[in-house]
Amino acid sequence: MNTNSDSKIQSPSIIQALIAGFNTIANKPGLILIPIILDLFLWFGPAWRVDHLFSPLAQGFTQLPGANVGEFLPVFEDYQAVMQEILANFNLAVSLRTLPVGVPSLMVSKPSFLNPIGQPLTFSLESSFQFLITWLLFIFIGYFLGSLYFQSISKQIVSYDQDNFKSLLKSFLQIVLMPILLLIVTVILSVPLIFLVAFVVALSPLIGQLLLTLSMIFILWAIIPLIFTPHGIFLYQQNLIAAMITSINVVRISMSKTIWFFFASYLMVEGLNYLWRSPNVDNWFLFVGIFGHAFIVSAIIAASFHYFIDATKFSQTVINQKLKSV
Repeated sequence: MNTNSDSKIQSPSIIQALIAGFNTIANKPGLILIPIILDLFLWFGPAWRVDHLFSPLAQGFTQLPGANVGEFLPVFEDYQAVMQEILANFNLAVSLRTLPVGVPSLMVSKPSFLNPIGQPLTFSLESSFQFLITWLLFIFIGYFLGSLYFQSISKQIVSYDQDNFKSLLKSFLQIVLMPILLLIVTVILSVPLIFLVAFVVALSPLIGQLLLTLSMIFILWAIIPLIFTPHGIFLYQQNLIAAMITSINVVRISMSKTIWFFFASYLMVEGLNYLWRSPNVDNWFLFVGIFGHAFIVSAIIAASFHYFIDATKFSQTVINQKLKSV
């Protein structure tokens, strides 16, 4: 690597990354088609109800030991009412919106089972087997669409010579493994903390609540350095472990700028979402919100790719300079 050119590389610019992201989507507006299609499917397509399957569980809360005691009964009844309302408006198809990688969707935050032309075709899942198979199918499709969406954006930023379909399958496999690995890491971090919190709560509930909050902050702090893992997978065609290591190095060196980038991105997306979500689900103006949401979120994702490239160059420069000073 050229030392003279490396020494001139500055820390990543948040403003330049955002501008580059919006220019990327403006030059290729077709990139927003996948989130638009997903939202239209969730709006007008079939819906899958689960309230008949899970309502008995919600009703069973009032039958728990101690639930019928005078001071606890209102709490359990309120909780049961909230659960019943959530189940009555829950469409299992929202599982197509997968995390941490997936197609962004405005409609996952809107009530289901209604649109401007009436009520959609509805399927009621009556057994646990039907629920499990349908849910896994939606998750699988969601991760595949998310991989296709992220790859489509990344190809506009960094081109590579690999076959598109083979590259997509490779990235898809890494993305499917990612939540599994994150779950394992979270469980490993959580188990000792749960025992510690339970022990402290037995001694002092107040200190236990404080320790629980600190434990959640610690787990979040441990996972944040992995936030650029998908970027390494799609931009540099890395495997999951290599992408995680790259993400950790980048975030560790550019922590302050990275936090400000995602904070600014979050404010922009959520601030505009108040506007996009304002029409009701039976109002045709929600089309405007769907298009606006798809454009803004796609631009922010593209900006994160641009930012990651600059942050990677910056972190490599810092590491090289530290090695030379040793």
